[in-house]
Amino acid sequence: MKKLLLASALTALTFSAAHAADAVAYEPAPVAATAYDWSGFYFGAHAGYGWGDYTPFSPADGNTGPNIDVDGFVGGLTAGYNWQFDSVVLGVEADISNGPDGKRARGTNGPDWSCNTGDCNVDIEWFGTVRGRLGYAVDRFLVYGTGGFAFGHVEGGIRNSDQQGGGSATGWAAGAGVEFAWNQHWTTKAEYLHVDLGDIPFGADDDGGSFKGDGSFDVFRLGINYKF
Repeated sequence: MKKLLLASALTALTFSAAHAADAVAYEPAPVAATAYDWSGFYFGAHAGYGWGDYTPFSPADGNTGPNIDVDGFVGGLTAGYNWQFDSVVLGVEADISNGPDGKRARGTNGPDWSCNTGDCNVDIEWFGTVRGRLGYAVDRFLVYGTGGFAFGHVEGGIRNSDQQGGGSATGWAAGAGVEFAWNQHWTTKAEYLHVDLGDIPFGADDDGGSFKGDGSFDVFRLGINYKF
């Protein structure tokens, strides 16, 4: 009888140990947190500082004015879309901003900043870009390069003369930036862009042609985006 009870106890103990081992072996592992997904549409705002250098000139007679510095606050709106492939992020982005403050234009050929017959000025009234983005993501951190089409509206020339005028201008923009995702919807970024709008249009020169400005400007800005 004692042998039968001992055998039964050993059998029960063995079964319980095997069942416990199975429970441990087949208990599902905890699910790891997924990496951030940069794919999707986003919309945001940006603000920063722009600075540049322009030289008014007349293509007809080859005359040039002084170098004129433009600088000041820039700010505007941004929209774009990203596609993520493993760690590679491809995107397209468009933005529009006010330009560097033309009221702070300064010539360098004399204390009155003159262009022979009057005071020179350059004003990037507003500009925009449509650019591609190529980046590398490490979870919530993204570093990227960007480049594409730039456009804007400008004014300048010689004040109070036929050579004062303005119009639309087109060119290119390129730069780089870093972006960080705070959660699934909100990201912030720091970005540098070089913007070249080509020879920007002013008024008429002395020979009835077009008076222009040659130069470019740079922008450093911070942005915040909401990803849908």
